[in-house]
Amino acid sequence: MRKARRLALALSVLPLQVLAQDLPTDMPIRPQDQERLAAYHAAAGDALLQALSEGERADLDAMIEALSEKALSADKAVPILAGDWSCRMIKIGGLLPVTAYSPFRCRTTGEGGFEKLTGSQRTKGQVYRDGDRLVYLGTGFIAGDAPPDYADLPEQADLQAEPQRLPEVGVVEMVSQTRGRILFPSPQLESRFNILLLIR
Repeated sequence: MRKARRLALALSVLPLQVLAQDLPTDMPIRPQDQERLAAYHAAAGDALLQALSEGERADLDAMIEALSEKALSADKAVPILAGDWSCRMIKIGGLLPVTAYSPFRCRTTGEGGFEKLTGSQRTKGQVYRDGDRLVYLGTGFIAGDAPPDYADLPEQADLQAEPQRLPEVGVVEMVSQTRGRILFPSPQLESRFNILLLIR
């Protein structure tokens, strides 16, 4: 009953742009980010092995919740992608086995524009249709900066640059009207695999 009420509430407050059906398909992906996507399962496997063997229980529970439920097909995901989200970043593997952060605010437009609106580490970009997969290409930046579009980033990422602006690539999955996630293989900083859990 509680899930039914949550779904009814979500449907009542979703903006009209949620009905948008089309996302761009001319994905201007950089070769390095194409390689990261190609190695998606290897990055996920490495990160999950480290998390499950070394992670703290509370962070593991958050990770498992974020990965639970089967992703919808792109055809079903696109119409429910737009809107405001509570988004929680979970970093897996690398410097620490698994770290789940407090929720932030994110927003997706009807045309697939995506932005993490709060927190010190932010991202802004575009969701593309790639066959039956949705791919996010964006710019990672620090709060207070006005980042360039993904396509305008330098060819080589510079982790020491000021301000810090990095290319970000992820697979976007929706599991229901009220839950989704963006999965980032081999991010540039700190971790081996990131999950941005979307809830509303």
